[in-house]
Amino acid sequence: MNRKSYKAFTLIEMLIVMGILIILMAVGVAAGRFAIDRANEISHKNGATQLYQALQAYYTDNLKFPDGGSSFENMLSSSGELIKYLDMGSFKGGTDATYYYFVDGQNQSVIVCVTLGNFGDSGKKGVACVGNGFNNIGPACTANTASGANAISLEKYEYNADASSIYGKIINLGSGTCASKWNSKTKSFSGGQGIDPVQPPNE
Repeated sequence: MNRKSYKAFTLIEMLIVMGILIILMAVGVAAGRFAIDRANEISHKNGATQLYQALQAYYTDNLKFPDGGSSFENMLSSSGELIKYLDMGSFKGGTDATYYYFVDGQNQSVIVCVTLGNFGDSGKKGVACVGNGFNNIGPACTANTASGANAISLEKYEYNADASSIYGKIINLGSGTCASKWNSKTKSFSGGQGIDPVQPPNE
């Protein structure tokens, strides 16, 4: 009676297969992280855009933007300037982040910035900005007009350890005055001057 013979993998072949699997897993993990980071960036940019659109609606009625030093926590409180221009039930602020409000000296142009890597950009993902005040507003909580290297000029700033960079100046504003923390769990802003933090909608 003839027995069938089976050829097993050699040690080298096994190592090659394992190496290929490890490479595929690494590529998959990297692709997954990229997709998550990209989705996170899009959601934060959308949140900043919603806030900017509310500011534009406010401008249409008042012919100026809210004063410098305002925070989104305060502007979206029950007595805040923006509460009637933004439905918080439909606001998509993304994951935990810090949102910043900047306005020029004449209250005619604004920029909204948001961290992409958690509160204060602790994840070092950078800062995204939207608005109509690029190259005209500096990274300061007081109403200010700036130009050149002193002005916010980009829609995205990568992480930069230099505190004197535009990115560093934005991040070092911390939470308070023109900076507000967006908590994705409670769906509320905090960290401004403490007036009626926005509450999540009733479900």
